[in-house]
Amino acid sequence: MGQLRPVRSEERTATVLSMPDEESLPVLDEAGVRDQLLAFARDLNRIYHKERARAEELEHTLHELEESYFATVKTLAFVVEARDAHTRSHLSRAHDYAVALAQRVKPELADDRVFRYGFLLHDIGKVGIPDHILRKPSPLTREEWEVMQTHPILGGQMLGPIRFLQRAIPIVECHHERWDGKGYPRGLKGEEIPLAARIFSVVDTFDAMTSDRPYRRALSVDEAVHEILAAGGTQLDPAIAEAFAALCRERSGAWPIAHGTTDVD
Repeated sequence: MGQLRPVRSEERTATVLSMPDEESLPVLDEAGVRDQLLAFARDLNRIYHKERARAEELEHTLHELEESYFATVKTLAFVVEARDAHTRSHLSRAHDYAVALAQRVKPELADDRVFRYGFLLHDIGKVGIPDHILRKPSPLTREEWEVMQTHPILGGQMLGPIRFLQRAIPIVECHHERWDGKGYPRGLKGEEIPLAARIFSVVDTFDAMTSDRPYRRALSVDEAVHEILAAGGTQLDPAIAEAFAALCRERSGAWPIAHGTTDVD
């Protein structure tokens, strides 16, 4: 009777049946066969637990690496926000709005932390926009606006090498696209625009409307919701605009608004 033995290498574990010469084959009774099988089972169990511990250690290391990557990119995102006094705290507010809206529209998006990273990192490309454009207190010229419109593509290029953030890139690149196809940078239309980007476009617009700018006052939540609904079918996905309006009515007074009131009817 041969012996079953698991053989482990760095790449994989295989099971080998070791057979002696025919003349030296032992004659095993039922108890001997059972002992052989029990010994084999013990060896497999030991290797299984060792491999499982190794896999858990590797998973932990990968998680720490992901967190390190994200912390670095997140720091850059807040550096961008700090450069522009007019959008202070926009990242956190827009992220919270987007997660709440995604929970209503498609819950699995809200539960996927990569999409949540995309919500937070949506303006990371502004790292590449010059200060004299990014911090300009008055409306941009046509030439300056063309430079500003490059930030979604710059953001996608920045996240491109980071493997675990690939699903976040469509949010970064497409949150300024419009439902009617008149947005930027690619002029995508309707459902050509990724769902997560359509969700974020609504909340990004809402936060901009409810924030003061040097050239206009902030709208109240009620006014902003009215404008969001009006933009459904042109700038924004109408179904998502409706979902956000309903969410605002439910959460009246509970949003972390930059400025303005929370009088949603």
